Amino acid sequence: MPGKAITTRLRAMHKNPPPKIDLSDEAVVQCPYATYQILHRQGGTGVDPAIGTAVGGYQDLMALARDTATFSSSITQDGQGPRHMGVGSEPVQPDVEAIFENAHPMVNALFTADPPVHTRHRKLLSKALSPGRVRALEPHIRTVARELAEGFRAQGRLDLFRDFAVPLPVTVIADVLGVDRADLWTFKEWGDLMISGNIDVLDHAQRRRVAEAVVAFHRYFIPRIEARRARPTDDLLSEMVNAREADEPPLSTEELLPIIDQVLLAGHETTTNLIGNGVLVLLERPELLARLRENADLIEPFVEEVLRWDPPIQCTYRRATREAELGGAPITPGAMVVPLWAAAGYDPSVFPEPERFDPERPNVRKHMGFGYGPHFCAGAELARLEARIAFDTLLANCDVLALDEAESDLRRLPSFASQGYRRIVLRFSAGGATGGG
Repeated sequence: MPGKAITTRLRAMHKNPPPKIDLSDEAVVQCPYATYQILHRQGGTGVDPAIGTAVGGYQDLMALARDTATFSSSITQDGQGPRHMGVGSEPVQPDVEAIFENAHPMVNALFTADPPVHTRHRKLLSKALSPGRVRALEPHIRTVARELAEGFRAQGRLDLFRDFAVPLPVTVIADVLGVDRADLWTFKEWGDLMISGNIDVLDHAQRRRVAEAVVAFHRYFIPRIEARRARPTDDLLSEMVNAREADEPPLSTEELLPIIDQVLLAGHETTTNLIGNGVLVLLERPELLARLRENADLIEPFVEEVLRWDPPIQCTYRRATREAELGGAPITPGAMVVPLWAAAGYDPSVFPEPERFDPERPNVRKHMGFGYGPHFCAGAELARLEARIAFDTLLANCDVLALDEAESDLRRLPSFASQGYRRIVLRFSAGGATGGG
Protein backbone atom coordinates (compact mmCIF):
# COMPACT_ATOMS: atom_id res chain seq x y z
CA MET A 1 0.00 0.00 0.00
CA PRO A 2 1.90 3.09 -1.24
CA GLY A 3 0.14 5.48 1.15
CA LYS A 4 1.33 3.51 4.20
CA ALA A 5 4.94 3.42 3.00
CA ILE A 6 4.97 7.16 2.42
CA THR A 7 3.36 7.79 5.81
CA THR A 8 6.05 5.75 7.55
CA ARG A 9 8.89 7.58 5.81
CA LEU A 10 7.46 11.05 6.42
CA ARG A 11 6.76 10.28 10.08
CA ALA A 12 10.41 9.39 10.54
CA MET A 13 11.50 12.64 8.88
CA HIS A 14 9.51 14.95 11.17
CA LYS A 15 9.70 14.73 14.96
CA ASN A 16 7.91 17.89 16.12
CA PRO A 17 4.20 18.74 15.77
CA PRO A 18 3.62 20.98 12.73
CA PRO A 19 3.07 24.69 13.45
CA LYS A 20 -0.29 26.35 12.99
CA ILE A 21 -0.51 28.84 10.12
CA ASP A 22 -3.22 31.04 8.63
CA LEU A 23 -3.03 31.21 4.83
CA SER A 24 -5.81 33.82 4.75
CA ASP A 25 -3.93 36.24 7.03
CA GLU A 26 -3.31 39.46 5.13
CA ALA A 27 0.38 39.47 6.04
CA VAL A 28 0.75 35.97 4.60
CA VAL A 29 -1.16 36.88 1.44
CA GLN A 30 1.09 39.91 0.93
CA CYS A 31 4.30 37.93 1.54
CA PRO A 32 3.94 34.15 1.93
CA TYR A 33 7.67 33.47 1.60
CA ALA A 34 8.53 34.37 5.19
CA THR A 35 5.95 31.80 6.30
CA TYR A 36 7.55 29.20 4.03
CA GLN A 37 10.95 29.80 5.59
CA ILE A 38 9.43 29.33 9.06
CA LEU A 39 7.82 26.09 7.88
CA HIS A 40 11.12 24.76 6.57
CA ARG A 41 12.82 25.49 9.88
CA GLN A 42 10.12 23.42 11.62
CA GLY A 43 9.89 20.43 9.30
CA GLY A 44 8.21 21.78 6.17
CA THR A 45 4.56 21.11 7.09
CA GLY A 46 1.98 23.29 8.85
CA VAL A 47 -1.70 23.14 9.71
CA ASP A 48 -4.24 25.81 8.76
CA PRO A 49 -7.24 25.03 11.00
CA ALA A 50 -9.64 26.59 8.47
CA ILE A 51 -8.39 24.59 5.47
CA GLY A 52 -6.19 21.64 6.33
CA THR A 53 -2.61 20.42 6.32
CA ALA A 54 -0.24 22.59 4.26
CA VAL A 55 2.78 20.78 2.83
CA GLY A 56 5.88 22.77 1.82
CA GLY A 57 8.91 20.46 2.00
CA TYR A 58 10.34 19.50 -1.38
CA GLN A 59 10.57 15.77 -0.65
CA ASP A 60 7.15 15.76 1.03
CA LEU A 61 5.61 17.40 -2.04
CA MET A 62 7.19 14.85 -4.35
CA ALA A 63 5.78 12.03 -2.24
CA LEU A 64 2.34 13.63 -2.03
CA ALA A 65 2.17 14.25 -5.78
CA ARG A 66 3.08 10.68 -6.61
CA ASP A 67 0.59 9.12 -4.20
CA THR A 68 -2.62 9.94 -6.08
CA ALA A 69 -4.37 7.04 -4.37
CA THR A 70 -4.10 8.74 -0.96
CA PHE A 71 -4.16 12.41 -2.00
CA SER A 72 -6.92 12.88 -4.55
CA SER A 73 -7.25 15.82 -6.93
CA SER A 74 -11.02 15.23 -7.09
CA ILE A 75 -11.63 17.48 -4.13
CA THR A 76 -15.42 17.71 -4.47
CA GLN A 77 -17.22 15.18 -2.31
CA ASP A 78 -20.70 15.37 -3.84
CA GLY A 79 -19.92 13.49 -7.05
CA GLN A 80 -20.94 16.46 -9.18
CA GLY A 81 -17.53 17.24 -10.58
CA PRO A 82 -15.86 20.66 -10.43
CA ARG A 83 -18.34 23.24 -9.14
CA HIS A 84 -16.03 26.29 -8.91
CA MET A 85 -17.48 26.98 -5.49
CA GLY A 86 -14.19 27.64 -3.75
CA VAL A 87 -12.20 25.52 -1.35
CA GLY A 88 -14.33 26.09 1.75
CA SER A 89 -16.56 23.39 3.20
CA GLU A 90 -19.81 25.40 3.36
CA PRO A 91 -22.62 23.71 1.35
CA VAL A 92 -23.66 25.44 -1.86
CA GLN A 93 -26.63 27.71 -1.12
CA PRO A 94 -30.04 26.93 -2.75
CA ASP A 95 -30.11 30.12 -4.83
CA VAL A 96 -26.66 29.31 -6.20
CA GLU A 97 -27.80 25.75 -6.99
CA ALA A 98 -30.71 27.29 -8.89
CA ILE A 99 -28.24 29.17 -11.10
CA PHE A 100 -26.26 25.96 -11.65
CA GLU A 101 -29.38 24.24 -12.97
CA ASN A 102 -28.78 26.24 -16.16
CA ALA A 103 -25.22 24.93 -16.55
CA HIS A 104 -24.23 21.84 -18.47
CA PRO A 105 -23.24 18.82 -16.35
CA MET A 106 -19.50 18.43 -15.78
CA VAL A 107 -17.23 15.71 -14.52
CA ASN A 108 -13.82 15.85 -12.88
CA ALA A 109 -11.32 16.19 -15.70
CA LEU A 110 -7.55 16.59 -16.08
CA PHE A 111 -6.55 18.90 -13.21
CA THR A 112 -9.36 17.65 -10.93
CA ALA A 113 -9.26 13.98 -11.97
CA ASP A 114 -7.24 11.05 -10.67
CA PRO A 115 -5.76 8.12 -12.58
CA PRO A 116 -6.93 6.29 -14.63
CA VAL A 117 -9.30 9.07 -15.79
CA HIS A 118 -6.55 11.69 -15.57
CA THR A 119 -4.18 9.41 -17.51
CA ARG A 120 -6.73 9.07 -20.31
CA HIS A 121 -7.22 12.83 -20.52
CA ARG A 122 -3.47 13.55 -20.67
CA LYS A 123 -3.09 10.90 -23.36
CA LEU A 124 -5.88 12.33 -25.51
CA LEU A 125 -4.57 15.88 -25.11
CA SER A 126 -0.89 15.05 -25.59
CA LYS A 127 -0.86 16.13 -29.23
CA ALA A 128 -2.99 19.25 -28.77
CA LEU A 129 -0.78 20.51 -25.91
CA SER A 130 2.54 19.04 -27.03
CA PRO A 131 5.82 21.01 -26.90
CA GLY A 132 5.90 20.92 -30.70
CA ARG A 133 2.45 22.45 -30.93
CA VAL A 134 3.50 25.17 -28.48
CA ARG A 135 6.71 25.93 -30.40
CA ALA A 136 4.65 26.33 -33.56
CA LEU A 137 2.77 29.16 -31.84
CA GLU A 138 5.92 31.28 -31.36
CA PRO A 139 5.54 33.38 -34.55
CA HIS A 140 1.93 34.16 -33.66
CA ILE A 141 2.79 35.07 -30.06
CA ARG A 142 5.57 37.37 -31.27
CA THR A 143 3.16 39.04 -33.70
CA VAL A 144 0.64 39.70 -30.92
CA ALA A 145 3.40 41.03 -28.63
CA ARG A 146 4.71 43.31 -31.39
CA GLU A 147 1.23 44.69 -32.11
CA LEU A 148 0.72 45.47 -28.43
CA ALA A 149 4.15 47.13 -28.20
CA GLU A 150 3.30 49.36 -31.15
CA GLY A 151 0.31 50.57 -29.15
CA PHE A 152 2.30 51.77 -26.12
CA ARG A 153 5.85 52.30 -27.41
CA ALA A 154 5.50 55.96 -28.37
CA GLN A 155 3.69 56.92 -25.17
CA GLY A 156 6.57 56.46 -22.74
CA ARG A 157 4.08 54.96 -20.30
CA LEU A 158 2.81 51.41 -19.89
CA ASP A 159 -0.04 50.23 -17.69
CA LEU A 160 1.50 46.78 -17.64
CA PHE A 161 -1.50 44.56 -17.03
CA ARG A 162 -4.09 46.54 -18.97
CA ASP A 163 -1.94 47.19 -22.03
CA PHE A 164 0.36 44.17 -22.25
CA ALA A 165 0.51 41.42 -19.62
CA VAL A 166 -3.22 40.65 -19.81
CA PRO A 167 -3.99 41.11 -23.53
CA LEU A 168 -0.92 39.15 -24.67
CA PRO A 169 -1.83 35.74 -23.18
CA VAL A 170 -5.59 36.32 -23.40
CA THR A 171 -5.36 37.13 -27.11
CA VAL A 172 -3.13 34.14 -27.76
CA ILE A 173 -5.29 31.63 -25.91
CA ALA A 174 -8.47 33.10 -27.40
CA ASP A 175 -7.01 32.85 -30.91
CA VAL A 176 -5.93 29.24 -30.48
CA LEU A 177 -9.32 28.34 -28.98
CA GLY A 178 -11.13 30.10 -31.81
CA VAL A 179 -12.69 32.82 -29.64
CA ASP A 180 -13.62 36.08 -31.37
CA ARG A 181 -11.28 38.89 -30.32
CA ALA A 182 -14.31 41.10 -29.74
CA ASP A 183 -15.17 38.76 -26.85
CA LEU A 184 -11.71 38.89 -25.22
CA TRP A 185 -12.51 40.86 -22.09
CA THR A 186 -15.74 38.97 -21.45
CA PHE A 187 -13.72 35.79 -21.90
CA LYS A 188 -11.18 37.03 -19.35
CA GLU A 189 -13.88 37.99 -16.85
CA TRP A 190 -15.36 34.49 -16.98
CA GLY A 191 -11.90 33.02 -16.61
CA ASP A 192 -11.01 35.17 -13.60
CA LEU A 193 -14.22 34.22 -11.81
CA MET A 194 -13.87 30.50 -12.49
CA ILE A 195 -10.21 30.54 -11.49
CA SER A 196 -11.21 32.18 -8.21
CA GLY A 197 -13.78 29.42 -7.80
CA ASN A 198 -11.01 26.84 -8.12
CA ILE A 199 -8.54 28.30 -5.62
CA ASP A 200 -10.19 30.76 -3.20
CA VAL A 201 -12.59 30.69 -0.26
CA LEU A 202 -15.77 32.36 -1.59
CA ASP A 203 -18.59 34.14 0.18
CA HIS A 204 -22.22 33.85 -0.95
CA ALA A 205 -22.14 36.82 -3.34
CA GLN A 206 -18.92 35.59 -4.94
CA ARG A 207 -20.42 32.14 -5.41
CA ARG A 208 -23.38 33.66 -7.26
CA ARG A 209 -21.08 35.58 -9.61
CA VAL A 210 -18.98 32.50 -10.27
CA ALA A 211 -22.07 30.36 -10.95
CA GLU A 212 -23.35 32.96 -13.43
CA ALA A 213 -19.95 32.96 -15.15
CA VAL A 214 -20.00 29.15 -15.41
CA VAL A 215 -23.43 29.24 -17.08
CA ALA A 216 -22.33 31.96 -19.53
CA PHE A 217 -19.09 30.09 -20.28
CA HIS A 218 -21.03 26.91 -21.08
CA ARG A 219 -23.52 28.72 -23.30
CA TYR A 220 -20.62 30.23 -25.22
CA PHE A 221 -18.55 27.08 -25.72
CA ILE A 222 -21.11 24.29 -26.15
CA PRO A 223 -22.19 25.48 -29.64
CA ARG A 224 -18.51 25.83 -30.59
CA ILE A 225 -17.75 22.31 -29.37
CA GLU A 226 -20.67 20.94 -31.38
CA ALA A 227 -19.62 22.91 -34.47
CA ARG A 228 -16.09 21.49 -34.38
CA ARG A 229 -17.41 17.96 -33.98
CA ALA A 230 -19.46 18.47 -37.13
CA ARG A 231 -16.76 20.35 -39.06
CA PRO A 232 -13.20 20.21 -37.65
CA THR A 233 -10.91 23.23 -38.03
CA ASP A 234 -7.21 23.76 -37.36
CA ASP A 235 -7.55 25.47 -33.95
CA LEU A 236 -6.73 24.02 -30.53
CA LEU A 237 -10.38 23.63 -29.59
CA SER A 238 -10.98 21.43 -32.63
CA GLU A 239 -7.92 19.33 -31.78
CA MET A 240 -9.24 18.75 -28.27
CA VAL A 241 -12.77 17.98 -29.46
CA ASN A 242 -11.57 15.51 -32.10
CA ALA A 243 -8.63 13.94 -30.25
CA ARG A 244 -8.46 10.20 -30.89
CA GLU A 245 -6.37 7.36 -29.51
CA ALA A 246 -6.71 3.64 -30.08
CA ASP A 247 -9.26 2.05 -27.74
CA GLU A 248 -10.10 5.45 -26.18
CA PRO A 249 -13.44 7.21 -26.70
CA PRO A 250 -13.23 10.91 -27.61
CA LEU A 251 -13.67 13.51 -24.91
CA SER A 252 -17.29 14.23 -24.04
CA THR A 253 -18.75 17.70 -23.64
CA GLU A 254 -18.91 17.03 -19.89
CA GLU A 255 -15.14 16.45 -19.96
CA LEU A 256 -14.27 19.19 -22.45
CA LEU A 257 -15.87 22.07 -20.54
CA PRO A 258 -13.65 21.79 -17.43
CA ILE A 259 -10.62 21.07 -19.62
CA ILE A 260 -11.21 24.26 -21.63
CA ASP A 261 -11.56 26.12 -18.33
CA GLN A 262 -8.19 24.75 -17.20
CA VAL A 263 -6.51 25.65 -20.51
CA LEU A 264 -7.88 29.15 -19.96
CA LEU A 265 -6.27 29.27 -16.49
CA ALA A 266 -2.92 28.03 -17.77
CA GLY A 267 -3.18 30.24 -20.82
CA HIS A 268 -3.68 33.65 -19.28
CA GLU A 269 -3.77 34.12 -15.50
CA THR A 270 -0.50 32.31 -14.88
CA THR A 271 1.33 34.17 -17.64
CA THR A 272 -0.05 37.58 -16.66
CA ASN A 273 1.22 37.32 -13.09
CA LEU A 274 4.48 35.71 -14.16
CA ILE A 275 5.17 38.79 -16.30
CA GLY A 276 4.16 41.20 -13.53
CA ASN A 277 6.21 39.43 -10.85
CA GLY A 278 9.22 39.32 -13.16
CA VAL A 279 9.01 43.02 -14.00
CA LEU A 280 9.13 43.87 -10.28
CA VAL A 281 12.20 41.68 -9.90
CA LEU A 282 13.95 43.64 -12.65
CA LEU A 283 12.93 47.04 -11.31
CA GLU A 284 14.45 46.10 -7.95
CA ARG A 285 17.67 44.83 -9.61
CA PRO A 286 18.87 47.31 -12.25
CA GLU A 287 22.13 45.41 -12.67
CA LEU A 288 20.17 42.29 -13.66
CA LEU A 289 18.01 44.34 -16.01
CA ALA A 290 21.19 45.60 -17.71
CA ARG A 291 22.53 42.04 -18.03
CA LEU A 292 19.33 40.84 -19.71
CA ARG A 293 19.52 43.74 -22.16
CA GLU A 294 23.08 42.73 -23.04
CA ASN A 295 22.41 39.00 -23.26
CA ALA A 296 18.96 37.78 -24.31
CA ASP A 297 20.02 34.19 -23.56
CA LEU A 298 19.59 35.03 -19.86
CA ILE A 299 15.85 35.62 -20.30
CA GLU A 300 15.03 31.92 -20.20
CA PRO A 301 16.79 31.15 -16.87
CA PHE A 302 15.48 34.46 -15.52
CA VAL A 303 11.90 33.30 -16.15
CA GLU A 304 12.66 29.99 -14.44
CA GLU A 305 14.05 31.75 -11.36
CA VAL A 306 10.94 33.96 -11.17
CA LEU A 307 8.92 30.74 -11.16
CA ARG A 308 10.91 29.61 -8.13
CA TRP A 309 11.27 32.92 -6.30
CA ASP A 310 7.81 34.47 -6.81
CA PRO A 311 5.58 32.03 -8.72
CA PRO A 312 2.09 33.08 -9.83
CA ILE A 313 0.49 29.91 -8.45
CA GLN A 314 1.26 29.24 -4.79
CA CYS A 315 -0.73 26.08 -4.18
CA THR A 316 -3.40 23.68 -5.30
CA TYR A 317 -5.57 21.33 -3.24
CA ARG A 318 -5.94 17.62 -2.56
CA ARG A 319 -8.37 15.60 -0.47
CA ALA A 320 -7.24 12.60 1.56
CA THR A 321 -8.98 9.36 0.67
CA ARG A 322 -7.76 7.51 3.75
CA GLU A 323 -5.94 8.03 7.02
CA ALA A 324 -2.45 9.38 6.52
CA GLU A 325 0.23 11.53 8.12
CA LEU A 326 2.38 14.30 6.65
CA GLY A 327 5.15 15.97 8.60
CA GLY A 328 3.77 14.80 11.92
CA ALA A 329 0.23 16.01 11.13
CA PRO A 330 -2.42 13.28 11.25
CA ILE A 331 -4.82 13.47 8.30
CA THR A 332 -8.27 11.92 8.38
CA PRO A 333 -10.18 10.58 5.37
CA GLY A 334 -11.91 13.43 3.56
CA ALA A 335 -9.62 16.12 4.99
CA MET A 336 -8.16 18.82 2.75
CA VAL A 337 -4.43 18.91 2.04
CA VAL A 338 -2.71 21.97 0.53
CA PRO A 339 0.42 21.31 -1.56
CA LEU A 340 2.41 24.56 -1.25
CA TRP A 341 4.26 24.28 -4.56
CA ALA A 342 5.75 27.74 -4.10
CA ALA A 343 7.24 26.70 -0.76
CA ALA A 344 9.29 24.03 -2.54
CA GLY A 345 11.35 26.86 -4.02
CA TYR A 346 12.31 27.96 -0.50
CA ASP A 347 13.47 24.57 0.72
CA PRO A 348 17.15 25.25 1.60
CA SER A 349 18.04 21.58 1.19
CA VAL A 350 17.34 21.96 -2.54
CA PHE A 351 17.93 25.68 -3.14
CA PRO A 352 20.75 27.10 -0.97
CA GLU A 353 20.11 30.70 0.10
CA PRO A 354 16.54 30.51 -1.23
CA GLU A 355 15.84 34.17 -0.49
CA ARG A 356 18.55 35.16 -3.01
CA PHE A 357 17.35 35.70 -6.59
CA ASP A 358 19.86 33.97 -8.87
CA PRO A 359 18.93 32.98 -12.45
CA GLU A 360 22.27 31.19 -12.77
CA ARG A 361 21.49 28.55 -10.16
CA PRO A 362 22.61 25.18 -11.53
CA ASN A 363 19.19 23.69 -10.72
CA VAL A 364 17.14 26.71 -11.78
CA ARG A 365 14.51 24.54 -13.53
CA LYS A 366 13.99 22.27 -10.51
CA HIS A 367 11.31 24.54 -9.02
CA MET A 368 7.69 23.42 -8.63
CA GLY A 369 6.16 26.58 -10.06
CA PHE A 370 4.00 24.41 -12.31
CA GLY A 371 3.42 21.65 -9.78
CA TYR A 372 4.98 18.22 -9.92
CA GLY A 373 4.20 14.66 -10.94
CA PRO A 374 1.15 13.43 -12.84
CA HIS A 375 -0.62 16.79 -12.47
CA PHE A 376 2.29 18.93 -13.67
CA CYS A 377 0.66 21.86 -15.47
CA ALA A 378 -0.27 20.90 -19.04
CA GLY A 379 0.11 24.54 -20.13
CA ALA A 380 3.57 25.06 -18.62
CA GLU A 381 5.42 25.31 -21.93
CA LEU A 382 2.95 27.86 -23.30
CA ALA A 383 3.32 30.04 -20.19
CA ARG A 384 7.11 29.80 -20.39
CA LEU A 385 7.17 30.75 -24.07
CA GLU A 386 4.79 33.68 -23.61
CA ALA A 387 6.81 35.00 -20.67
CA ARG A 388 10.10 34.79 -22.58
CA ILE A 389 8.60 36.63 -25.55
CA ALA A 390 7.03 39.21 -23.22
CA PHE A 391 10.36 40.09 -21.57
CA ASP A 392 12.14 40.05 -24.91
CA THR A 393 9.55 42.51 -26.26
CA LEU A 394 9.63 44.78 -23.20
CA LEU A 395 13.43 45.00 -23.21
CA ALA A 396 13.48 45.75 -26.94
CA ASN A 397 10.89 48.52 -26.71
CA CYS A 398 11.40 50.13 -23.29
CA ASP A 399 14.67 51.84 -22.37
CA VAL A 400 15.36 53.32 -18.92
CA LEU A 401 12.50 51.38 -17.38
CA ALA A 402 11.12 52.83 -14.12
CA LEU A 403 8.13 52.31 -11.85
CA ASP A 404 5.50 55.05 -11.67
CA GLU A 405 4.95 54.77 -7.92
CA ALA A 406 2.07 57.24 -7.82
CA GLU A 407 -0.05 55.24 -10.27
CA SER A 408 1.01 51.73 -9.29
CA ASP A 409 -0.62 49.59 -6.61
CA LEU A 410 1.89 47.02 -5.42
CA ARG A 411 -0.44 45.32 -2.99
CA ARG A 412 -0.80 41.65 -3.78
CA LEU A 413 -4.00 40.26 -5.26
CA PRO A 414 -6.59 39.35 -2.59
CA SER A 415 -5.91 35.64 -2.99
CA PHE A 416 -3.33 33.45 -1.32
CA ALA A 417 -3.28 30.88 -4.11
CA SER A 418 -2.77 33.34 -6.99
CA GLN A 419 0.24 35.58 -6.43
CA GLY A 420 0.41 38.81 -8.39
CA TYR A 421 0.23 42.60 -8.10
CA ARG A 422 -2.85 44.79 -8.48
CA ARG A 423 -1.39 47.42 -10.80
CA ILE A 424 2.03 48.15 -12.26
CA VAL A 425 2.56 51.34 -14.28
CA LEU A 426 5.91 51.89 -15.98
CA ARG A 427 7.67 54.94 -17.41
CA PHE A 428 10.30 54.50 -20.11
CA SER A 429 11.92 55.96 -23.18
CA ALA A 430 11.24 54.15 -26.44
CA GLY A 431 13.70 51.46 -27.45
CA GLY A 432 14.96 50.85 -30.93
CA ALA A 433 12.71 47.96 -31.96
CA THR A 434 9.05 46.99 -32.06
CA GLY A 435 9.48 43.39 -31.05
CA GLY A 436 12.05 41.02 -29.68
CA GLY A 437 14.00 38.49 -31.75
